[in-house]
Amino acid sequence: MTLKLDRRTLLRFSGAASALGCLPLTARADDKTTPASSAPPPIEVYAATPQVDNIALSPDGKRVAVISQKGDDKMLVYFDIAEPTAKSIRLGPAKIRNLFWGDNDHVVIVDSQTTSLPQFTGSKQELSLARVLDLRTVKLRTLFDKEDDFYGIVMGPVYRVKIDGAYQLMAANYRMQGEYNYCLYQFSLDAGRGKLAYESSRDTEGFVVAPDGYLVAYSEFDDMRKEWRLYYNMAPHGKMENFKVIHRMKEALDYPSLEGLGRDGVSVVVYFSKGEAKGEYHEISAEGVLGPSLDTSDYISTSPLYHPVTRRLAGFSHHDDWVGYDYTDPLLKKIADALPQLMGDDYRTAIVEFAEDPRKMILYGENAEDAGTYYFADLSTGALQVLSQNYDNLPVEWITEKTAVTYKAADGLEIPGYLTLPHGKPAKDLPLIVLPHGGPQVRDFIGFDWQTEALASRGYAVLQPNFRGSGGYSSSFAIAGHGEFGRKMQTDLSDGVRYLVKKGMVDPKRVAIMGASYGGYAALGGATLDPGIYNCAVSIAGVSDPKSFISFVAEKTDSRSSSSVLYWKQFMGDPDTYDEISPVKQAARASCPILLIHGTDDTVVPITQSRKMESALKAAGKPVEFVTYKGQDHWETVGSSRIEMMKAALTFIEKHNPAG
Repeated sequence: MTLKLDRRTLLRFSGAASALGCLPLTARADDKTTPASSAPPPIEVYAATPQVDNIALSPDGKRVAVISQKGDDKMLVYFDIAEPTAKSIRLGPAKIRNLFWGDNDHVVIVDSQTTSLPQFTGSKQELSLARVLDLRTVKLRTLFDKEDDFYGIVMGPVYRVKIDGAYQLMAANYRMQGEYNYCLYQFSLDAGRGKLAYESSRDTEGFVVAPDGYLVAYSEFDDMRKEWRLYYNMAPHGKMENFKVIHRMKEALDYPSLEGLGRDGVSVVVYFSKGEAKGEYHEISAEGVLGPSLDTSDYISTSPLYHPVTRRLAGFSHHDDWVGYDYTDPLLKKIADALPQLMGDDYRTAIVEFAEDPRKMILYGENAEDAGTYYFADLSTGALQVLSQNYDNLPVEWITEKTAVTYKAADGLEIPGYLTLPHGKPAKDLPLIVLPHGGPQVRDFIGFDWQTEALASRGYAVLQPNFRGSGGYSSSFAIAGHGEFGRKMQTDLSDGVRYLVKKGMVDPKRVAIMGASYGGYAALGGATLDPGIYNCAVSIAGVSDPKSFISFVAEKTDSRSSSSVLYWKQFMGDPDTYDEISPVKQAARASCPILLIHGTDDTVVPITQSRKMESALKAAGKPVEFVTYKGQDHWETVGSSRIEMMKAALTFIEKHNPAG
């Protein structure tokens, strides 16, 4: 574990990487300097899907599988690490959501399709399918497609287990008859049909499955009674399941979450969002005894980490600007502690996946000279190989680093965020694009962001505020956003503009706003609810009218009191005031031109939200443009549409808020 990485040498001479014709590597410049006359790279360099969509390591640590993209078609690329001759299989224009190895010869591909099924509420759903691909025969099969009373889809995660020495899969689905019960099935990697492992109620939310396939526990949420329940299996291995409720909680929205196996392999880990244990992870024993808080670090945002073989709790990751690891497992702790020495202190490194021998792993890293590279590391031998660079055509001199900033909102609340400056320009009187994130209860991080990089390459400073209500900070910071949808959540953005103007970094006459999902709503709000700040606004798949959006969510979840509806209501506040925070209802106040961008297959924010906004703006005589992309979903999965979307957005911004 004493090997020191020379990344530039690896990028030039890595044998595994150079053999991957589908995932080519480009040697990067040694010195990061930008010639005065150099032109920025084409938008395609930034907006095209990165080389690696998904990457996975086989259980024995000898093989790698990668989902990449060629045009709009996904490609599965796989190879042996010791014999790096890659093979590839064209998967077509699939929307791949996950990739992992079922065993050392089978890969599992989870993709999704936008469709309507008669038993599901709402007009369209994004439904997942799990495919098992035998790399020896190149035969593909779909889980549940041969089971009676089931659609060939999966609802929830797919687990790899090892039963009597053989790898198998476990996955859940709803039975399409009777009470639509949630059923956990066990599948051989080669057999066509599965075996019912357990049938629970339609209220079930998730299972905890031991590595040997033993069903330890499951949780359910009764939406009618607003009660969360934890069931534990009291039966020994090999006997019929005997589940008993060991913990329950009355809560309509912020109910607990069943996370996984505890450190002893018997208890289970539960995260509490409310009550005395709010914001804490606890182990609960088979007898229902609640243990002490598990994560005692000073970090605000943490996630549990599990051992790759035992699946027992092995520590926590913490998330600030970048991810860090606090393992309690001795070997995993030793591995994580060695990464800065191995990869360099200036390198942001993340663990992607372990083999069953955790000394073999896939790592991801990036910094000011690297837009993202994947490595295979074997710390038992010191071997380190480059697997792929995400943006191999992006010259190193055009990689721009974010800087963490903090400013005070009008009411004194400190708002964290990130500022990206344009290439080769002094930080004075710059044109600015405010880029609020979606969610809203998520956050931006300091890592490489293709959209920010593309905007900065065109001469713009980019501000990414983690406004109140964002996740990843204290619970009080998230709660500060409740009832502030379109209010202080909105002015947190313009307060950031005023902060940069006061510092002399930004020209107040050259400011635009652009965002997607909630960020799209914030862009519309910047034009209508907080007018006079921005020269133009770009809304990508944005909510435009809270009242009709709540109705959409209620229809989709088949309840006006579902947890999803309650989530949005806690941010939006009093329903009687929805018109006050509706860009549609306030369209006549629009103070700048607006560009609407939306995909036809969006099942999260329906395209009708943008259509309503277009109609309202036209009726008010306000300038508006509307671009739609057929087949594009909420996550901008279709690469060609993403490129065209970014081109349309930049053309619009450069027209109404020119950088020059």
